[in-house]
Amino acid sequence: GFVFQSFNLIPRTSALENAQLPLMYRGLPLKEQRALASAALERVGLKGREHHTPTQLSGGQQQRVAIARALVTSPSLLLADEPTGNLDTRSSLEIMEILEGLNRDGITVILVTHEVDIAAHAAREIVIKDGQVLSDRPIHHRVHS
Repeated sequence: GFVFQSFNLIPRTSALENAQLPLMYRGLPLKEQRALASAALERVGLKGREHHTPTQLSGGQQQRVAIARALVTSPSLLLADEPTGNLDTRSSLEIMEILEGLNRDGITVILVTHEVDIAAHAAREIVIKDGQVLSDRPIHHRVHS
């Protein structure tokens, strides 16, 4: 699954419809799409917000919809490009809690960030500059949300 800094949600559709989008392309029956999307939204703490459009949600809630959309197909790998880049500190920590929980549940999370405090949540840090790997090391003193 993919999570982007800019959320990439469809403005005039509900959180539920945004989350079920990947399932539409898979051709799953509508009832199954809705059930899976609803479960993904609940997993990221958005139960009760399924029918809200992106403009009715905070930035942190919009990013949760984007994460739900990435999770709805049950991926083993989640690629997150600056998932906290457009968020305030509290929302950033909430998103990191979700990503850490997903990792504990067995999903590999690869997160790209320029924020040192966000990178501190990782178990491993790979620093890349101008296309070159500068370092690759485990993080021994991780921050946990």
